[in-house]
Amino acid sequence: MKCKEGVKIEVSARHVHLCQADVDRLFGEGYELTKHHDITGAFVANEKLVLIGPKRSIERVSILGPTRKETQVEVSLTDARTLGVEAKIRLSGDLAGTSGIKIKAVDTGNEIEIDHGVIAAKRHLHCGKPDAEELGLKNGDIVKLAIKNDMARALVFDDVEVRVGGPASVVHIDTDEGNACGIGKADVCTVIFEG
Repeated sequence: MKCKEGVKIEVSARHVHLCQADVDRLFGEGYELTKHHDITGAFVANEKLVLIGPKRSIERVSILGPTRKETQVEVSLTDARTLGVEAKIRLSGDLAGTSGIKIKAVDTGNEIEIDHGVIAAKRHLHCGKPDAEELGLKNGDIVKLAIKNDMARALVFDDVEVRVGGPASVVHIDTDEGNACGIGKADVCTVIFEG
C-alpha cells in the first residue's frame, strides 16, 4: 500500500458545460461566454442558468467554460432529487444513456431542452505526473481518500478514479460528499493506493 498525504481536495458545486450551439441558442448567435474568474483547468462564466426539472427548478446555476463538444449538466444526487431527474454517477464526458433536462438562460429567458447529459460526477483524483510516478498510478486506477479535519467527520471514500495529468494533484468531490465530511476551503486528504 502506498500513501500520499496533503493532497488538495475541492468540492465541485452544480454547474453546466455548454456546447457552442447551445450557447448560441441560449444567448444569441456567435455569443461568447464572459469570464468571471479562473478555476483549475477552466473558468466560471458571468452568465447564469436555471435548471428546470419535472418537480422543481434550481436558479442561478454556474456555467463553466470554455465550451465543449457536448452540453453536460453536473448536479449532486440531492439536486437530482430536488429537480425530479435521474443523475447517473459518471466521469465527465461519459453521457451515453443519461437523462435530459430543460435549461433557461437567466439574462435572455431563452430555453433549450437536452435529451441527455445530466450526471452526478464520479469522485476522482486529477493526479499530477510527479505524484503518479511516486505512487505508480495510471489513468483508470482506483484509489481511496482518507479525510480527517477539525469537523470530527472523518471518513474514507472508496472507488475514486484516477486521471493522470498536470503538475499538481487535486481531488474533486461533489457537494453531498463534501458535506458528509465537513470539507472546508483549505482541507487536504490522504490518497491511498493498494494496487
